[in-house]
Amino acid sequence: MNKPLPSLEDWNFLRRTYTQIVDNTIKPWNDDLVPPTMGYSLTPGIPVPPPYYAKHSPGKGRGLFASRFIPKGELVHDGTVSDVIFPNDLKFREFIFALPRDYACDAAEWVWMQQLEEDGDYHLLMGINISALMNSGGAEWGDRESEMVNVVPPSSYSGKFYATRDIEEGEEILTDYDVYYTKWSLVGLGEK
Repeated sequence: MNKPLPSLEDWNFLRRTYTQIVDNTIKPWNDDLVPPTMGYSLTPGIPVPPPYYAKHSPGKGRGLFASRFIPKGELVHDGTVSDVIFPNDLKFREFIFALPRDYACDAAEWVWMQQLEEDGDYHLLMGINISALMNSGGAEWGDRESEMVNVVPPSSYSGKFYATRDIEEGEEILTDYDVYYTKWSLVGLGEK
């Protein structure tokens, strides 16, 4: 079953809920002239979205695809600009439980854990725009890993994703979800 792509109304609902439940001091979402259905301003203050768009991906559900040719080494996604950080597991749980079921299921799929600096604490992060739809082409997709993954951060502490090779217009943007270590108990979720 293919879920529909989130609409502007969907993204705005998730953003309002995040602001009300988690962080009401966050910079107003509407300061960004790029709507969440197109991503975000890759460079703050310059209304140019990242070089991708959302559509359905055969066998993967929703995904991101290159809107133009992307040369190797180009910044494709900057999570330091677009991602939100949950201050703790309680705020994440409050956020999830405040959402209707369909939204909660999506939001639970779009969250990950990450250290923001070497030897730092683990945090829960989430993209509340189409960047959350980036699929993995990592080891779970078989022996073609090196051919499939085309964007990764330079380290497991970075939220900036760069093209690892030239990416053709229309090609799916794929990362490796395993670039970030996952043990949910380190952020207060799951079994210890």
